[in-house]
Amino acid sequence: MDIRRLPLWEGRNVTYMTNDQSTVVIEDNCEVMLEFSTRCPAGGLLNGLSLPYFRGFGTSVLEDPNAEWYDNKQTLYQAGGSYFTFPYSSETITTSNNAYWLMRRYGTEENWGGVWRYSTMKSREEDNRYVLDKIDFMIPGENVVYTAIRMTNTGDTDLLCSPSTNSMFSCPFIASGCLIDSNARHYAAYMKTLREVANNRFLSGPISDDLRRVPLARGGFADASVVPPPTGTYDYLLGKIPENAPFGWTTVINPRMQMVYLTMTPRNVEADEVAFPNVNFVENYLGRMDSPWSFWDGGTSQVFSLTSGFNFGPKGTRNLTLAPGEYKVLYYANAFSSFENPRMGLGFYTLDTTADGVQMKRTKSTMNIRIDTSFDKIRELRKRVFAD
Repeated sequence: MDIRRLPLWEGRNVTYMTNDQSTVVIEDNCEVMLEFSTRCPAGGLLNGLSLPYFRGFGTSVLEDPNAEWYDNKQTLYQAGGSYFTFPYSSETITTSNNAYWLMRRYGTEENWGGVWRYSTMKSREEDNRYVLDKIDFMIPGENVVYTAIRMTNTGDTDLLCSPSTNSMFSCPFIASGCLIDSNARHYAAYMKTLREVANNRFLSGPISDDLRRVPLARGGFADASVVPPPTGTYDYLLGKIPENAPFGWTTVINPRMQMVYLTMTPRNVEADEVAFPNVNFVENYLGRMDSPWSFWDGGTSQVFSLTSGFNFGPKGTRNLTLAPGEYKVLYYANAFSSFENPRMGLGFYTLDTTADGVQMKRTKSTMNIRIDTSFDKIRELRKRVFAD
């Protein structure tokens, strides 16, 4: 296990975390996880997360001579990777993914021998006052990053919010034939927002209980669980996690590389905690035609990507309320692992818990991922760290 602080570019620093399985790099600016690398069966070390070609190198988009190309948006300037959004997606207010985070402490955990980092950010804007405390945690022998986030309303009025976490993937991990799955039901597609230049593939509004049969905007149905060749489309898909499920999960499988990316969030929460109710997928198959996704607005899209994560509802909704002085804690985990049996590249039928993680099964074929599905270890760590 190892953890250290490293300079990335001028004025931008990262925390480097590693165990015998994986390497993780998290940047202070916007708190983006730039790298989550694991060795694939062929031998190479593969970063499962996307770093799009247009990602900026400066300290701020407003100091960049091409700021207009980014629509003056810090979230676009530092797009990609895995990130947390709070209180909701916006560029008109201070949010968790357009502001600088302060690294408070980092070190080694004594009970399980893991490494952890603790960072914070504050917003002092009128009617948007809050503090975020975040822990990222790695354990020996696991290809997993556990995250705990405490959200505190420090204002005098209710804070209406819609937290979300997203992991963006692209080449080389994402290609046609990759498989997408989750334990959510009641999927619905949502139209692009007004500022986005794109074409929708799926019909917005109708509910589908199967990700493999989603209504198309031009009639008929398509299998949204398989990454197609470039379609020139861009879609938001949201699904509801069953109320009785012990956790929510999403998977992305690359059958050629024999790699799987798993995200997980607990549903059984304590009094000061809250659970994500939904999974979300953003399928950008060369479909964003506004800059910087293309060289100019209306130009040819340059990014083929898939984003998965958890949220509280579609863009524009505010489905979580924090009263003045109130705080809530969220948990989620990212796991990136290889598998030996090539038949698992065809997908799996069930995902069940085991003594030390989860098992995905396809008839007689299985693959296992070591992960603390109870989230007890990160719960114990956050109570100790946040109490200091």
